[in-house]
Amino acid sequence: MCYSMDMKQSLIIVYGAVAILLVVAFFVGGFDLIGEALASALNTGLDSALMLIASFLVIGQLNVLITADVLERWLNKFKGWKAIVTSAIIGGLFPGGPYIYYPFILSFRDKNLPVYIFASFIFGKQVYDFARLPMEISLISPEIAIIRTIITFPIPIIIGFMGRRLIGTEKTLDQIYKGGEKK
Repeated sequence: MCYSMDMKQSLIIVYGAVAILLVVAFFVGGFDLIGEALASALNTGLDSALMLIASFLVIGQLNVLITADVLERWLNKFKGWKAIVTSAIIGGLFPGGPYIYYPFILSFRDKNLPVYIFASFIFGKQVYDFARLPMEISLISPEIAIIRTIITFPIPIIIGFMGRRLIGTEKTLDQIYKGGEKK
C-alpha cells in the first residue's frame, strides 16, 4: 500500500489520539472499558461499512465524470449572476484538494475571467464540496447533511456578488497576480 506524506501524518495523528485515549480509558475503567470502547468502534464500523463503500463509489464517479476540461468550458460559458452560481456549484463538484484546484485556478490566469468567478469557485469548493456529502450522509445522518448544505448554500454565491460589487467585473486574476509582482 502506498501512502502519501499527508496520509502518513494523518494516520500518525489519529493513532496517537487512539493511544492516548486507550491509556486514559485504562486508567479510568481498566481493560473492561477498553473492551467496551473497541466493541462500540467495531459496531459503528460495521454499521457504516456498506454506506462508506457506496460513498467512495459515488466520489470515484464524480472524479472521473467531472474533468478539468468540462469545468473550464462551463466557467467560460457564463457571465454575471449565472457565472457566480455556476462557478460556486462547479467549485463544489471539483474533485481533489487544494493542491489540485489552486493550480487549476491559476491556469485560468490568462483567460480574462473576472475575479468574482474565482472567489465563488473557491468558496464553492470549500463550503459545498459535494464529494463530501455522501460521507456526511453515511457517517452523520442524511438530515444533518442536508440541513448543513441548505444553510451554507448561499455563502459562495454571496461571496461572488460581494466580489463583483467590491472588485468589479473587469478585474481579472491575471491583473491581480501581476499587481503583486515586484517591479
